[in-house]
Amino acid sequence: MDFPWLIAHRGAMAEAPENGQAAFDLAFFRGVDGIEFDVQLSADNVPVIFHDDTLVRTAGIKGSISDHTLEDLRQLDMGIWFSDKYSGSRIMTLAEVLQRYCHQGILMIELKSVSGGQRLSGGLNLLARKVAEDILVHVPANRKQNIFILSFDADMLADVHWLLTDLCFVLNIRKPWLFSTALKQEIRRMLWGYCLAFKRVTGKFVRQSHAAGKTVAVYSCNHPDDADQAAVMGVDVIMTDAPAQVVKAFRSGH
Repeated sequence: MDFPWLIAHRGAMAEAPENGQAAFDLAFFRGVDGIEFDVQLSADNVPVIFHDDTLVRTAGIKGSISDHTLEDLRQLDMGIWFSDKYSGSRIMTLAEVLQRYCHQGILMIELKSVSGGQRLSGGLNLLARKVAEDILVHVPANRKQNIFILSFDADMLADVHWLLTDLCFVLNIRKPWLFSTALKQEIRRMLWGYCLAFKRVTGKFVRQSHAAGKTVAVYSCNHPDDADQAAVMGVDVIMTDAPAQVVKAFRSGH
């Protein structure tokens, strides 16, 4: 596919509960190239799809994902906070998402370090290992090119890369920075690209990244004019919360 790719950030989260099946289904219906979503570990070490550090905002209870088993999490209503229409929505596992969507388009999987700090005796991050295991089991070899691993934690990316070298890896960053001093050389070599908020990206950073052989993704690019601006700067991946607005307008204008 030609750049820029249009990716639904946490699915079509402006129209349906983020990181859930309805949001993902709607995103592909809107014509996106793929979806982005967040992964954490439950108390019984099952990778599940969830963004926040706590369950307060979207499930209405205290605690975090890592405080609850998958069986407990399955009992929570993950849709009523958004609207009555989505009452009864349930949390998804990574395995379910891979099985349902890996044939439909690009899957950008963000590993959340909030529940991924535990390391195994061999030194590998537990979340990284569990995600790699699910990908090996549920993604056919001819669909591996659809899988992209993202994180703010460079070491976690390195752990997944050690297990699955044939995937593409994207480092999330808070703001543009100079490549020569910010990362270890082995990390820079491993990366496919960088991802940052749309409001933080600059044309200079995009040019620097491309000169270094790296792609640039932006998230929270939620208006057609913003998508146009990102494209003019040369951004490779545009993540939007509102694919219903951005995809139609962007595609019709290009």
